[in-house]
Amino acid sequence: REGERYYRHVIDSAVDGYFAIDAQRRVIEVNDTLCDLFGIPRAEWIGKTPLDFVTEESRAELIAQMQRIETTDRRRYQLVARRKDGSTFPILLNNSTHRNEKGEVTGAFGFVTDLTPIVEAQRAVAESERDLRGILDDLQDTYYRTDSQGIVTRASRSVKQLLGYDAEEYVGRRLADSYCSPQDRDEFLARMRANGGHIVGGESRLRHRDGREIWVRTTAHFIRDAAGNVVGVEGTTRDNTRQRRAEEELRLAAAVFESSGEAIMITDAEGRIISVNQAFSRVTGYVAADVTGRNASLLASGRHSREFFSEMWRSVLETGYWNGEIWNRRRNGEIFPEWLSVSSVRDADGRITHLVGTFSDISERKAAEAKIAFLAHHDPLTGLPNRLLLKDRMQQAMVHAERSGNKVALLFVDLDRFKAVNDSFGHPAGDALLRDAAQRLLDCVRDSDTISRHGGDEFLVVLTDLQNSEVPAQIAGKIMAALCEPFHIEADEATISASVGIAVYPEDGTGFDELLKKADTAMYHAKESGRNAFRFYTGRMNADAQERLDLHSRLRRALERNEFVLYYQPLVDLKSGRILGGEALVRWQSPEQGLVAPGRFIPAAEHSGLIGTRRAWVLYEACRGKAP
Repeated sequence: REGERYYRHVIDSAVDGYFAIDAQRRVIEVNDTLCDLFGIPRAEWIGKTPLDFVTEESRAELIAQMQRIETTDRRRYQLVARRKDGSTFPILLNNSTHRNEKGEVTGAFGFVTDLTPIVEAQRAVAESERDLRGILDDLQDTYYRTDSQGIVTRASRSVKQLLGYDAEEYVGRRLADSYCSPQDRDEFLARMRANGGHIVGGESRLRHRDGREIWVRTTAHFIRDAAGNVVGVEGTTRDNTRQRRAEEELRLAAAVFESSGEAIMITDAEGRIISVNQAFSRVTGYVAADVTGRNASLLASGRHSREFFSEMWRSVLETGYWNGEIWNRRRNGEIFPEWLSVSSVRDADGRITHLVGTFSDISERKAAEAKIAFLAHHDPLTGLPNRLLLKDRMQQAMVHAERSGNKVALLFVDLDRFKAVNDSFGHPAGDALLRDAAQRLLDCVRDSDTISRHGGDEFLVVLTDLQNSEVPAQIAGKIMAALCEPFHIEADEATISASVGIAVYPEDGTGFDELLKKADTAMYHAKESGRNAFRFYTGRMNADAQERLDLHSRLRRALERNEFVLYYQPLVDLKSGRILGGEALVRWQSPEQGLVAPGRFIPAAEHSGLIGTRRAWVLYEACRGKAP
């Protein structure tokens, strides 16, 4: 549409009247110059034939010329036209036939030149050659004429403005020398010959006297003698450099518009879409024909409030610019995020005439950000909240419980015999079991509760808004029952159980870390009681936990000080009395407590991770063969 407006402006700005007719020889278009020339409004031209606007004397000539439309594509002849007020005047009609791809005539177009000044000039020529030259010199375009050798024999004074030469200086020069190159000259003459010896608005390059290149448009024809021989060229030329540059800029802008990687949409001041580029179609799924003429609101997702758009347009009106993140809708209905920039285009009076929106799809970036945010607060294996998110939710639950007078429980769940599953089936199978266990835990609690993977085979459960302490016990029993059900791992089954420790806010503590420690202690006691059990935290458990910590410290020192000894016990065949083998039994010779039985320190060694080091020591000492 910008291109149409541009060429509309060019036609309306022409010094000659312009018209176009269809195949039935009815007028379908005229320019303002023609309307002014005849004193006839545009609406009265449309649908009429050219015969309606000439005198009776010219009708026969015009009919003959119109009948030649099938055989002659370009014609140039003089007629006498009639204005609306009845006055007549001479015109020069330059007419060109328009054909479709099949060569069929679909209409014609042409330019009407008011010959009144020329006729008057011709009359004046009869009286004075000087008067004729004055008329030519007063023409807006540069007039020139050559002889059969291409030597300029006449030029209007405007050649000074066009090429930098005085008219007298330009006369006698070869016209061919004014072209930028012989190729430019030959191409121009070839177009004239192809058009029957004349050309209208032909574009070419000329060289200015100062050496710069200028683009011109020329209307010219061959001058022929009575025998039809070419004896010269006559024409008018005007500087077209500025228009040419504008066209180049338009072509460049169009190329940039279409090749841009960002989607671009241009609307009028009311938001009706005028143009979109290929990237717009790629992002939204709409092609240009789908959206041209429609309001840009067809992309709206419905996610944004009126206040959001009010602020956007306030920024555009005040600053001429807005950018930010917005959600829009594709043609298939999918809602997607985009980064949008909106700019306003204003006329000379400061009124907004157009809006230009450029945007890019940021779905992938948003998905990556969401994934990063998710991984920052969730366990990547099970998708459960991690300890950081669980702590935040529990702190909020405790604040709410303090206001409402209710309780919050923290359950520490440890899977019994999970290590055996990993050892038997492999870590991928263990991961699958953990994911299944996480889902079973979710099925045991309310939506308002939170489950987190604490690490390894340990889970934390936060029960919120509790009115009594029976609920944690019920949930713990539900969890143990759910986790005792067999887990199907490919073609095999695995059976585990769970040990659960429970700490309650505010009885057992007022901070997350304190409650976590006590729930862990309670879980340890549940394991010691035979596993597949739950225990509430008690004060005695804290003392036991402290005793275990002390025992762990003493065990590490015992290993460093080599306080362990081996006792050997024979294996005897009771039937024959023969000794078949022996067992190496470890004992702890403590300087403070004397000989410590294995039942006291081996569970502590297993819990603290020292059991592997102790086994290696037993094997080494037994192989050495030393005994107490």
